[in-house]
Amino acid sequence: MKKPTGRAPSLSFPEERTKFDAQPATLSPSLKDNEVFVKSHHHIKSPETVQPHRPRESFASPLNESNVTLSDIEQCYEIGRVVGDGNFAVVRECRCRDSGQTLALKIIERSKLIGREHMMQNELSLLGSLCHPRIVRLFAHHHTDTHSYLVMEFVSGGDLFEAISEKGKFSEVEAGIMVSDVSQALSYIHCKSIVHRDLKPENLLTDGICRLKLGDFGLAMVVTEPVFTICGTPTYVAPEILLETGYGVLVDIWALGVLLYILLCGFPPFRSRERDQEELFQLIKQAHLHFLSPYWDPISEEAKHLVRTLLQPDPLLRLTAEQTLMHPWVKAMISICQEGVLTDEKHRALQAEEQSERLPKPACSPQSETEAGVTPDTPRPSGQLCLRQLMTLYCELSPNNPSKGILPAVSSFY
Repeated sequence: MKKPTGRAPSLSFPEERTKFDAQPATLSPSLKDNEVFVKSHHHIKSPETVQPHRPRESFASPLNESNVTLSDIEQCYEIGRVVGDGNFAVVRECRCRDSGQTLALKIIERSKLIGREHMMQNELSLLGSLCHPRIVRLFAHHHTDTHSYLVMEFVSGGDLFEAISEKGKFSEVEAGIMVSDVSQALSYIHCKSIVHRDLKPENLLTDGICRLKLGDFGLAMVVTEPVFTICGTPTYVAPEILLETGYGVLVDIWALGVLLYILLCGFPPFRSRERDQEELFQLIKQAHLHFLSPYWDPISEEAKHLVRTLLQPDPLLRLTAEQTLMHPWVKAMISICQEGVLTDEKHRALQAEEQSERLPKPACSPQSETEAGVTPDTPRPSGQLCLRQLMTLYCELSPNNPSKGILPAVSSFY
């Protein structure tokens, strides 16, 4: 593709929900949109405890995807509360009347998409072809004369923007788990030559415990050669987009670096004192990265190293999504999280055993297992593992030997 000439950076970027003040001391996202709030997160699931990548979850749409009426849709779905909205769409929680499955229904008013119809087509064609635990699923889509209805996976915790608005910043462990989740999603789509082009907190949904899913593929596209179109969200746009030198999937990694910076300190790495977009773009192109004191004083050098390698202005020197997953800091944060989960589980198991020992003994002891003909070799029914056996399994696990297959098996016995 030939590079366009004589074109200044477009000023038609979408308005950001996050507004930043000039001084970091007062930086905080404003809350002007009517979005669902996410409460502060104090607990995280270990990546080792989540279910592995499974085949596509079955969902039989009760409607054909051709033109239908609103009445047809309401007969198939019980439409509930608003859980999110944007410039072109509103998202409602809904329930499939046939199966009882809870879903999200993205309702798009097509008159607002005039000239931007490609955004919905991108979401339908690209998102509908993807299946990954860190990406929001698109199950079906229906169209009336005036609206389009996208039936999607329901994620209960709202978006990461509201979580940042509520909490301000996150611990290194929380940020590390979130970076791991996003990197997994990016690795998956980048392997398919898909670039998202609008990675930001508003497009990351959370389940309420700092686990993220990537959504909104309206600006996504398949890249087979350098792209020169200027698009994205100003705070997260990569320098090669603004310099019009041609870009590819690594613009998503730059946005991930901006996201990690915000997660750790509460404000973005590049800020215009006067909130001037042209000044912001100039700062991004210069890419002079600073870790301001005292905000970054408690942050580890390993975390700062990852931020630097993600916000590398030369995309050839920038990490890939796969390399980000293998970064020592990300791996360390996952290990710490896993160790904390195991410690918490062992503590609960010990408490349960102590409580069972305090229970009064029956007057007549029941027949012993040996007297009843039960030997140590006798197979126990599923779900009959005793607490001591569970404790043994937990104690065998350690961050240096994370057996992924054991944790889900152990948890199933509770």
